[in-house]
Amino acid sequence: MTATTVPTLALPGGGVMPAIGYGTWLSKPGEVYAGTKKAIELGYRHIDEAWVYKNEAEVGKAIKEVIAEGTVAARADLWITSKLWQCHHRTELVREGCLDSMTQLGVEYLDLYLMHFPVAFVPGCDEAVSADQMDDVPIEDTWRAMEKLVDEGLVRHIGVSNFEIAELKRVQAVASKPIACNQFETHPYYQRRELFEYCQSHGIAVTAHSSMGGGANAMRKFHKSPPLTDDPVIGEIAAKHGTSPHVVLLAWGLRRPMAIIPKSVTPKRIQANKDEAPCSRVQPP
Repeated sequence: MTATTVPTLALPGGGVMPAIGYGTWLSKPGEVYAGTKKAIELGYRHIDEAWVYKNEAEVGKAIKEVIAEGTVAARADLWITSKLWQCHHRTELVREGCLDSMTQLGVEYLDLYLMHFPVAFVPGCDEAVSADQMDDVPIEDTWRAMEKLVDEGLVRHIGVSNFEIAELKRVQAVASKPIACNQFETHPYYQRRELFEYCQSHGIAVTAHSSMGGGANAMRKFHKSPPLTDDPVIGEIAAKHGTSPHVVLLAWGLRRPMAIIPKSVTPKRIQANKDEAPCSRVQPP
């Protein structure tokens, strides 16, 4: 599959997002630079990042080089997503958090900027481990500050991540700009049907993280999720259709429809995650 045939998702308010992205979460130092560069060389145009991943500078280096080398003609040929971390939820810190990600990535704007979680930490706290490190910042206030990023031209679209229906409704009640996307964990054994259908019915695109399962899934404290490529039922389905478990999982996600951001630093798997996916265009949410 070439870059031009990657399926897309329509976003509310206009614009389309490549439905197959390159995930960068939990990549080891040094690996994400090479992985991102290889992914773009192989035709990926959607890169999923976040401030808290602590590897935006490596990804930014890869982006700068592929543009300089002519792999892509310009920054506009790429779709770059990043996320506002919880220590930047205060309205006076939202812009700072966004600019820090943009500086690390070496870009003048973000295509999509997500509120990473619907809870806030006190400024300077990367990971809260006690109640006194939590901050009382309404998500409505943080969202309004994110809308100003769009007005300023720093961000093209804004959305959320790991939001449940109740939290989506709170944002919708005050939003002057649409929620473009909700990124959350979902896969065949954790389908989140009610949440997915709510997003569908309200024009909110869905991006799935942890769509292949695995021990590092964000909700591992609440449910087990072994690597689904090793699941016997997924394996039986793949064998029945003469394909691989990866293809089954990719197809399940794309045909819901939603965007998927599988992660790998192995060139062969990076290419397979894109090329094995169905080439038919994904319908808008």
